[in-house]
Order: sequence, then structure tokens, then C-alpha cells
Amino acid sequence: MHSAGTDKKKTFRNRLIFVILALIVLLALVLFKKLYLDRPEKIVKGDIELDGPYKVQKVVDGDTFYIKKDGKETKVRLIGIDAPESVAPSASGKENTKEGEKAAAFLKDLIDGKNIYIEYDLDNYDQYGRLLAYVYKSDQETMVQRILLSEGYAMVVTYQPNVKYADEFVELQRKARSEGKGFWGTGYY
Repeated sequence: MHSAGTDKKKTFRNRLIFVILALIVLLALVLFKKLYLDRPEKIVKGDIELDGPYKVQKVVDGDTFYIKKDGKETKVRLIGIDAPESVAPSASGKENTKEGEKAAAFLKDLIDGKNIYIEYDLDNYDQYGRLLAYVYKSDQETMVQRILLSEGYAMVVTYQPNVKYADEFVELQRKARSEGKGFWGTGYY
């Protein structure tokens, strides 16, 4: 014979178990979404794997900018190129120039506030903690470094082991130089 008190205890226990199981399922769904659905997409095109899209938060200068990656602001440095300085601290010994401001403005027009995709090389970070990347516009075809070199707003600078496109970059620079494009035409380079 069951008493009313025993039935109430069983009902309470069953409801408590149901609520706990529902919370566990909800937590599992939230974790699944965070770990798998909210992650940037990996896109493979031939031998190129792109990571993104990432929205450019702020352009720093002609070869550096910020994105939001894994929930935090991440500084990105374009691999294989160097642009004139526009925001170098005086202690660095580097000179800020009008050409640096023009290069920064050019990069800003290209990518600021827009979605980009990233291709990595062998080293993902430099000694300053910046993410090293080849950067593609939202069409996933147009590489930003190629544009900067072709238009004469940057020059080739390579650091081992990230030299995947070094030969191509040198050729783009040679062509821009021979055509007097960008800073090659002003005598800055």
C-alpha cells in the first residue's frame, strides 16, 4: 500500500530527474553550437585552404589590421609584404611617412569593415604575437597582397619559412616597378 507522501516523493524525484536531464541536453546543444556551428568555415580550393569569413575590425597600417577571431580581437600581419610606416612608435626608430598613410588608406578601402578569408603558411604567428596570413577578399579569390604589390603600395619582404608565394610576389613587384605604379612612380621606393 502506497501512501500519498511516497507518491509525492516519487513525482518530485521524477520531475527533478527530468529537469536535470533537460538541462544536460540544453548544455550539450549550447556546447555543440559553440564548438562546431560557430566556428569559421574551412574552404578548400585546390591546394589552398581558407579560414573564415572574419570581419575586419580596424586597419592599423598598410600591412596590419585587426579581426575578431575565437571571440577576441586578433592582430593580423600580411605575409610576404611590407608597406611604408604610418603608425610606428618613435622608439621603434622607424619613420612614419605620407606614403605610409596612403598605403593604410588603400588597405582600408580594400578590407576595412569587410569579410575576409585567411590562408596560413608554415608559421601562424610572429614574435610579436600577430597572426600571419595571406588574406583574401570576400570573393575568396582575390588576394590582398597581390593587389598591394601590383599597385605599388607595398614591397616584397619574406621571412622563412613563410615563403609560399615569394616568387609570384617578386614578379608582381617587378611588374609594378617597371610600370612606375604607386610608390615606384613617386621615387619613394
